[in-house]
Amino acid sequence: MDLVEVKNLTYSYPGRDRPALEGVDLRLSPGEFVLLLGSSGSGKSTLCRALNGLVPHFYGGRISGKVTVSGKDTVLARVSDLAGHVGMVFQDPENQLVTESPVSEVAFGLENMGLDPATMRKRVEEVLATLRLSSLKEKKISELSGGQKQKVALASVLVMHPEVLVLDEPTSQLDPISADDFLSTLKSLNDELGLSVLLTEHRVERCFHFADRVVVLEKGRVSFSGTPGEMSAWAAGKPWAPLPPITRLFLSMNGADAPLTVKQGRERIRTLAGDARGEDGLSVEDAVDASRMGNGKPGGEVPLVKVENLSYVYGDGTEALKGINLTVAPGEFIALIGENGSGKSTLVKHFNGLLKPSRGKVLLDGKSTKGQEVARLARTCGMLGQNPNNQLLADTTAEEIAITLEAMEIPESSRDRLTDRVLQLLDLESFRDDDPRDLSCGERERVALASVLVYEPRLLVLDEPTRGVDQETKNRLAGYLVEYHSRGNAVVLVTHDLEFAASCCERVVLMGDGRVLADGDKHLVLSESLFFTTQFNKTFRETAPGVVTGEEAARALEALS
Repeated sequence: MDLVEVKNLTYSYPGRDRPALEGVDLRLSPGEFVLLLGSSGSGKSTLCRALNGLVPHFYGGRISGKVTVSGKDTVLARVSDLAGHVGMVFQDPENQLVTESPVSEVAFGLENMGLDPATMRKRVEEVLATLRLSSLKEKKISELSGGQKQKVALASVLVMHPEVLVLDEPTSQLDPISADDFLSTLKSLNDELGLSVLLTEHRVERCFHFADRVVVLEKGRVSFSGTPGEMSAWAAGKPWAPLPPITRLFLSMNGADAPLTVKQGRERIRTLAGDARGEDGLSVEDAVDASRMGNGKPGGEVPLVKVENLSYVYGDGTEALKGINLTVAPGEFIALIGENGSGKSTLVKHFNGLLKPSRGKVLLDGKSTKGQEVARLARTCGMLGQNPNNQLLADTTAEEIAITLEAMEIPESSRDRLTDRVLQLLDLESFRDDDPRDLSCGERERVALASVLVYEPRLLVLDEPTRGVDQETKNRLAGYLVEYHSRGNAVVLVTHDLEFAASCCERVVLMGDGRVLADGDKHLVLSESLFFTTQFNKTFRETAPGVVTGEEAARALEALS
């Protein structure tokens, strides 16, 4: 008997003419691991919500077809009755956290179940240790980073021991090490305890090979269902289809039989290198322009941002930044990477005055940020924060962009042209008159991004801009940022998406424990890192150590083939 069965499900949100889901059929067997993929707005989150009854009980709208979980019809059953069978982790942890501390958040569901204190304590401690959250016990939820909040949300669901775990992009704010840890734990729960998993992701390199089956949604319909190997063959010639970077690389060169993991890709490269050159391998110069591998730092230019001995202490006494020295020159493109809680977001919030130094100083365009209003600093430094909901104020997408253009005193004669351009860039034309709060997480992220990109500040700071964004939109965004940077503007990108960062940045700054651990050309910093690097670098490290981007990997593979 299938644990989850979806039959001919069609659903429309209130006030929407186009169905979010149309004629969807899906089965999930006990112990099965299903990866649900699709572009932003394809219906993934809606389908997830239908499994625990939030669609239609919470969201309303029109529904037809049938969804059953453990034999319960989700339309007839109460959401509370389904909670013991289906555990769900949402895209945005802010929508899921209801208490003030991580411990009470994890225990909240167990308290509602009426578990005895001893059992509750054991479960809470176990899941906190499993997800490496024990060090956050004394923290407040409000003091956690975005990634830390997401892990607490994950723990609060896992502690309930559900039959089906539904996860809607749970690693979108996690650093590579934390994401791998969590997904490995999730796979162990699936393998060893028989926990059924339905997982949606955009960055599929972390989990593609874990899936028993992959299901792809397009415009609310199921367009593919099969194994990961079958999915890679089906996706050939479909640039929008989500695939691991290394799989797409081999598909583009060979057309079939592509590796699904770095290990498989490395074995393939090792064989090709042996056939081509015996023991010599492939030199860096064959794939990477060695002349570009300098230190990646500006020389002689007046900095747009200058950070001197910066330290910052939060209200609870946590020293988030410890003696940071950093410069951003006009026209630089920098990726700021590192683990969750390393201080990346705290650092960039000093650039536009959202935070003021506890010690040291920050200069923007030669002037101290102390004593200056954020609104004035924003004329030079435009910033997209981690949570797009905090930046959405208007009732329509077009009005959201208009607020920015008016605040930045952009001439009225240019506003329509700039609005049309940014809507087209981020594929938002169809949402021009929609309320941004009614859109999916990825679509809201794009609206918030549009409101910053539209006025083209000299310094653009983007904090996790690819969270919840599909591959096609990421490619388009990377192209825009490269063109924007080529016009002399500076870009600072805070991200865990290392493939995206490598595709467009020039310099990488690696942070850890509130300090700068490495700072230099992307080839040097990424090539010298074991974990904070791209799939391409991990795959080609033995034969072409300087390869970090898809273009470089393609040149290296072509030389070997």
